[in-house]
Amino acid sequence: MKKILLLIIFPMLLFLGCRSSQPITQQYYLLELPAEHEGAWPEGVAALPGTCLINTTDILAAYATHQIAVREDSHQIRYFGFNEWAIRPEQAFTRLVLDFYEAHPVFEQIKYGRVVQPTDFVLDTQVIAVELDAREEDFQARLKLHFLLTGAEDDQVLQSHRVERIAPLESKDLNSFASAVSHMFTEELHAFSVEILENNR
Repeated sequence: MKKILLLIIFPMLLFLGCRSSQPITQQYYLLELPAEHEGAWPEGVAALPGTCLINTTDILAAYATHQIAVREDSHQIRYFGFNEWAIRPEQAFTRLVLDFYEAHPVFEQIKYGRVVQPTDFVLDTQVIAVELDAREEDFQARLKLHFLLTGAEDDQVLQSHRVERIAPLESKDLNSFASAVSHMFTEELHAFSVEILENNR
Protein backbone atom coordinates (compact mmCIF):
# COMPACT_ATOMS: atom_id res chain seq x y z
CA MET A 1 0.00 0.00 0.00
CA LYS A 2 2.82 2.41 0.91
CA LYS A 3 4.54 1.62 -2.37
CA ILE A 4 1.36 2.44 -4.32
CA LEU A 5 0.96 5.76 -2.47
CA LEU A 6 4.60 6.66 -3.19
CA LEU A 7 4.12 5.83 -6.85
CA ILE A 8 1.14 8.22 -6.96
CA ILE A 9 2.52 11.04 -4.80
CA PHE A 10 6.07 11.23 -6.20
CA PRO A 11 5.05 11.98 -9.82
CA MET A 12 2.56 14.58 -8.55
CA LEU A 13 5.26 16.36 -6.51
CA LEU A 14 7.63 16.23 -9.46
CA PHE A 15 4.97 17.70 -11.77
CA LEU A 16 4.15 20.51 -9.32
CA GLY A 17 7.83 21.27 -8.84
CA CYS A 18 8.35 21.59 -12.57
CA ARG A 19 5.33 23.88 -12.93
CA SER A 20 6.53 26.23 -10.18
CA SER A 21 10.01 26.75 -11.63
CA GLN A 22 10.46 29.81 -13.83
CA PRO A 23 11.37 29.11 -17.48
CA ILE A 24 14.87 30.23 -18.45
CA THR A 25 14.79 33.02 -21.04
CA GLN A 26 17.43 33.19 -23.75
CA GLN A 27 19.09 36.63 -23.93
CA TYR A 28 20.71 38.07 -27.07
CA TYR A 29 23.20 40.95 -27.39
CA LEU A 30 24.15 43.27 -30.25
CA LEU A 31 27.31 45.08 -31.27
CA GLU A 32 26.31 48.49 -32.64
CA LEU A 33 27.93 51.83 -33.42
CA PRO A 34 27.62 54.11 -30.36
CA ALA A 35 25.21 56.94 -31.13
CA GLU A 36 27.26 59.41 -29.06
CA HIS A 37 30.67 58.72 -30.63
CA GLU A 38 32.14 61.98 -31.93
CA GLY A 39 35.85 61.53 -32.60
CA ALA A 40 38.04 64.38 -33.89
CA TRP A 41 39.11 64.34 -37.54
CA PRO A 42 42.15 66.06 -39.09
CA GLU A 43 41.30 69.39 -40.69
CA GLY A 44 41.57 69.98 -44.40
CA VAL A 45 41.89 66.30 -45.32
CA ALA A 46 39.60 64.87 -47.98
CA ALA A 47 38.53 61.27 -48.42
CA LEU A 48 41.03 59.02 -50.17
CA PRO A 49 40.27 58.88 -53.90
CA GLY A 50 39.25 55.45 -55.07
CA THR A 51 37.32 52.45 -53.80
CA CYS A 52 38.04 50.35 -50.72
CA LEU A 53 36.97 46.72 -50.48
CA ILE A 54 35.89 45.86 -46.93
CA ASN A 55 36.60 42.20 -46.28
CA THR A 56 34.59 40.11 -43.83
CA THR A 57 36.10 40.30 -40.36
CA ASP A 58 38.32 37.37 -39.40
CA ILE A 59 37.62 36.09 -35.85
CA LEU A 60 39.80 33.65 -33.94
CA ALA A 61 37.99 30.31 -33.66
CA ALA A 62 37.47 30.46 -29.88
CA TYR A 63 35.35 33.61 -30.31
CA ALA A 64 33.72 32.95 -33.69
CA THR A 65 30.44 31.37 -32.53
CA HIS A 66 27.26 32.86 -31.12
CA GLN A 67 28.54 32.02 -27.63
CA ILE A 68 30.00 34.78 -25.45
CA ALA A 69 33.38 33.91 -23.94
CA VAL A 70 34.36 34.48 -20.31
CA ARG A 71 38.03 34.44 -19.28
CA GLU A 72 38.34 32.70 -15.91
CA ASP A 73 42.07 31.94 -15.77
CA SER A 74 45.25 32.64 -17.73
CA HIS A 75 44.47 29.88 -20.25
CA GLN A 76 40.86 29.04 -19.42
CA ILE A 77 37.63 30.34 -20.89
CA ARG A 78 34.04 29.18 -20.66
CA TYR A 79 30.91 30.21 -22.52
CA PHE A 80 27.70 31.66 -21.17
CA GLY A 81 24.63 29.49 -21.36
CA PHE A 82 21.35 31.23 -22.32
CA ASN A 83 23.27 34.42 -23.25
CA GLU A 84 24.50 34.79 -26.83
CA TRP A 85 25.43 37.25 -29.55
CA ALA A 86 22.36 38.02 -31.66
CA ILE A 87 24.41 37.48 -34.82
CA ARG A 88 27.81 35.89 -35.32
CA PRO A 89 30.70 38.19 -34.35
CA GLU A 90 32.27 38.11 -37.84
CA GLN A 91 29.05 39.55 -39.26
CA ALA A 92 28.56 42.00 -36.38
CA PHE A 93 32.08 43.46 -36.58
CA THR A 94 31.91 43.64 -40.38
CA ARG A 95 28.64 45.55 -40.10
CA LEU A 96 30.27 47.94 -37.62
CA VAL A 97 33.06 48.68 -40.12
CA LEU A 98 30.61 49.21 -42.99
CA ASP A 99 28.31 51.44 -40.91
CA PHE A 100 31.30 53.48 -39.69
CA TYR A 101 32.60 54.16 -43.20
CA GLU A 102 29.13 54.95 -44.50
CA ALA A 103 28.82 57.57 -41.75
CA HIS A 104 32.43 58.81 -42.14
CA PRO A 105 33.63 58.85 -45.77
CA VAL A 106 37.33 58.07 -45.33
CA PHE A 107 37.26 56.56 -48.83
CA GLU A 108 35.42 57.95 -51.85
CA GLN A 109 33.63 54.61 -52.17
CA ILE A 110 33.43 51.38 -50.21
CA LYS A 111 32.50 47.93 -51.50
CA TYR A 112 31.63 44.68 -49.77
CA GLY A 113 31.05 41.14 -51.02
CA ARG A 114 31.57 40.11 -54.62
CA VAL A 115 33.17 42.94 -56.53
CA VAL A 116 33.28 42.93 -60.34
CA GLN A 117 35.23 46.17 -60.82
CA PRO A 118 38.80 46.36 -59.45
CA THR A 119 39.26 48.33 -56.24
CA ASP A 120 42.11 50.55 -55.04
CA PHE A 121 42.32 49.48 -51.40
CA VAL A 122 41.54 46.43 -49.29
CA LEU A 123 40.69 46.70 -45.60
CA ASP A 124 41.06 43.62 -43.41
CA THR A 125 39.93 43.35 -39.80
CA GLN A 126 41.04 40.60 -37.45
CA VAL A 127 39.52 40.16 -33.99
CA ILE A 128 41.99 38.15 -31.93
CA ALA A 129 40.03 38.23 -28.67
CA VAL A 130 36.62 39.46 -27.53
CA GLU A 131 35.76 38.30 -24.04
CA LEU A 132 34.49 39.22 -20.62
CA ASP A 133 37.41 39.02 -18.17
CA ALA A 134 36.13 37.75 -14.83
CA ARG A 135 39.51 37.17 -13.15
CA GLU A 136 39.31 40.35 -11.07
CA GLU A 137 36.61 41.47 -8.67
CA ASP A 138 35.45 44.08 -11.17
CA PHE A 139 34.57 42.54 -14.53
CA GLN A 140 36.26 43.92 -17.64
CA ALA A 141 35.69 43.79 -21.38
CA ARG A 142 38.75 42.71 -23.38
CA LEU A 143 39.15 43.33 -27.10
CA LYS A 144 42.27 42.57 -29.13
CA LEU A 145 42.23 43.43 -32.82
CA HIS A 146 44.19 44.32 -35.92
CA PHE A 147 43.19 46.61 -38.79
CA LEU A 148 45.16 46.41 -42.04
CA LEU A 149 44.86 48.56 -45.17
CA THR A 150 46.67 47.37 -48.29
CA GLY A 151 46.85 48.39 -51.93
CA ALA A 152 44.56 46.20 -53.99
CA GLU A 153 47.00 45.72 -56.88
CA ASP A 154 50.32 45.10 -55.10
CA ASP A 155 49.25 44.11 -51.53
CA GLN A 156 51.51 46.87 -50.21
CA VAL A 157 50.77 47.64 -46.56
CA LEU A 158 49.54 51.23 -46.38
CA GLN A 159 48.43 51.30 -42.75
CA SER A 160 48.43 48.82 -39.87
CA HIS A 161 46.83 49.23 -36.45
CA ARG A 162 47.19 46.60 -33.68
CA VAL A 163 45.73 47.15 -30.25
CA GLU A 164 44.52 45.41 -27.11
CA ARG A 165 41.92 47.25 -25.08
CA ILE A 166 40.55 46.49 -21.63
CA ALA A 167 37.64 48.46 -20.18
CA PRO A 168 35.97 48.11 -16.77
CA LEU A 169 32.24 47.49 -16.98
CA GLU A 170 29.77 49.99 -15.58
CA SER A 171 27.80 47.08 -14.14
CA LYS A 172 28.26 43.33 -14.01
CA ASP A 173 25.96 42.44 -16.89
CA LEU A 174 26.34 41.47 -20.52
CA ASN A 175 24.57 44.57 -21.81
CA SER A 176 27.41 46.67 -20.35
CA PHE A 177 29.89 44.23 -21.87
CA ALA A 178 28.38 44.51 -25.38
CA SER A 179 28.30 48.31 -25.04
CA ALA A 180 31.97 48.44 -23.94
CA VAL A 181 33.06 46.23 -26.87
CA SER A 182 31.11 48.41 -29.33
CA HIS A 183 32.73 51.57 -27.93
CA MET A 184 36.28 50.19 -27.94
CA PHE A 185 35.98 48.83 -31.49
CA THR A 186 34.58 52.12 -32.80
CA GLU A 187 37.25 54.19 -31.05
CA GLU A 188 40.05 52.07 -32.52
CA LEU A 189 38.49 52.10 -35.99
CA HIS A 190 38.35 55.88 -35.72
CA ALA A 191 42.01 56.07 -34.62
CA PHE A 192 43.00 53.80 -37.52
CA SER A 193 41.04 55.95 -39.97
CA VAL A 194 42.72 59.14 -38.73
CA GLU A 195 46.12 57.45 -39.27
CA ILE A 196 45.08 56.57 -42.84
CA LEU A 197 44.08 60.15 -43.65
CA GLU A 198 47.12 61.75 -42.03
CA ASN A 199 49.63 59.39 -43.65
CA ASN A 200 48.09 59.60 -47.11
CA ARG A 201 47.67 63.36 -47.47
